[in-house]
Amino acid sequence: MTDVRQHVSVRGSAGSLVTRRFSRHPERYFEIFRVLRKYRLHHVIAELGMSHHHADDDDLDGLVTPDGFGQVQDEHQEEEDDHGTQLASALEELGPCFIKLGQLLSTRPDLLPPDYIQALSRLQDTIQPVPHARIVQIIQAELHCPIDELFQDFDQQPLATASMAQVHRAVLRDGTEVAVKVQRPGVRQRIEIDLEVLREIAQFASRHSALGARYGLVQMVHELETSLHQEMDFRLEAENTRRIGRQIAGFTRLCTPTVFPRYTSARVLTLSFVRGRHLADVSREELEERDPKAIASDLLSAYMKQIAIDGVFHCDPHPGNILLTDDGRLALMDFGMVGRFDAGQKDNMILFLLAFSERLGERVAETYLDMIEPPRDLDQHAFTQDICSLVSRYHDMSGGRLGLGSALLDLTRLAYSNRVPVPSSMTLLGKTMLNLDGAIGVLSPELDPVELIRNYMLDVMLKRVGDQLSPGRVFAWVLDMKHLFENSPRRVDTILGKLSDDRLTVRLDVENLEETTESLNRAATRLALGVLAGSLLIGGGQVLSALIRTGAVGKGRG
Repeated sequence: MTDVRQHVSVRGSAGSLVTRRFSRHPERYFEIFRVLRKYRLHHVIAELGMSHHHADDDDLDGLVTPDGFGQVQDEHQEEEDDHGTQLASALEELGPCFIKLGQLLSTRPDLLPPDYIQALSRLQDTIQPVPHARIVQIIQAELHCPIDELFQDFDQQPLATASMAQVHRAVLRDGTEVAVKVQRPGVRQRIEIDLEVLREIAQFASRHSALGARYGLVQMVHELETSLHQEMDFRLEAENTRRIGRQIAGFTRLCTPTVFPRYTSARVLTLSFVRGRHLADVSREELEERDPKAIASDLLSAYMKQIAIDGVFHCDPHPGNILLTDDGRLALMDFGMVGRFDAGQKDNMILFLLAFSERLGERVAETYLDMIEPPRDLDQHAFTQDICSLVSRYHDMSGGRLGLGSALLDLTRLAYSNRVPVPSSMTLLGKTMLNLDGAIGVLSPELDPVELIRNYMLDVMLKRVGDQLSPGRVFAWVLDMKHLFENSPRRVDTILGKLSDDRLTVRLDVENLEETTESLNRAATRLALGVLAGSLLIGGGQVLSALIRTGAVGKGRG
């Protein structure tokens, strides 16, 4: 009977909380609460209900549970539960928006401990398939053609299913074997609702807790929204696939699927069918027959090229998104989300990776600080020393094999501990390199990424210099130097003449000079008044003292 009362009390409390705080999509809040409670993570809801408590870091040590809203969970039970795995399972069940949130959280070591990060970095997305008839309806509506006229064969059973889409094998009318990725019905509406729910939660947490404001939860949801909106349009994924395919065309051991534009729309993506197996499913013996070290070198070099030269790179190269084809090549898959660096970010990444590979800790810190606006209260010397220690430690521990993804994740953690902002470019790079570490570890654990990165980045810098010395640039440089030498004697003579005649003036522009002058005037006025008041006080005291003494003398004489 007590359990029933507690259950009713919990539901009533949760209902009151949702109705009072978040009323736009109450049914989705109840669903989220149900899943969190299923995996024993419902203390998150209780934390959000503490609207008048501004949580500091110390407040996170004792999270309350809805089983009474105030009873701390049993410490022994906490130790037994694998909360990282449970959180990953809960996010998988909640669908694509929360799965993507988990992937984003896996790059935030300031928010979650290492076991959570590890569990979230391996998030997988599986779900019951959509009925074949509904898939056919979507394809025909998107491609404006009966399915029999599009394909001579279309498998009813999907090859893979996920909460956002599922993939079917098919054969075009000309006999070409293809893989057709179809977006699940209703997924857009569900993602939009979940994004709105997450926005409301983030805004609430930012307003009512120091934690929400400190860790930028609103910005995190904004990044999530941008990422999901890109992934929901399969035409963008098709363009990304073609772009990355062109970028890695020079690496003979790598490939990407071919896009069929005629059979592609916002909700349908048709690619060439790649025969192979996920890299994670290939045995060590089979890999050894394929020269895995050469393949791993090509894979890492291709990503260095994407990052440092092209500025557009595949963000998710984990072993599950890489196939070993039947002809011995690596096929990169799933280009729904790519990272993009502008020219300045590319240059910073080159300097950063090269400095890290050369064990130049101070240069790493300097390059990092160039990418952000350092806080005014930053102890730059201490931050630099921390980074130097991190770089040295990874080189010493790696034994010639530096896990750059793990190092970047630790660098992110170090930055947050020093209250230093983390640029989005660094987050993207860290996520990519962390996944790449896993793929390279499967292919060739003995590969030395440090040496490869060092050599490749040096080649990139030499190529950059060579590009700057093109005939057109050299000709322009010669003309500039010619102009400088022709005009220098006359300008030097003019300056020396003015200097000898005492006519040389220097103009100094100081920002906010008027405001500074007014502040100094006000300070001088207050100082003068203070001196005057002090003088009057001292002088008045002396006069008063003299009068008193005179009076006293007069009385004595009388």
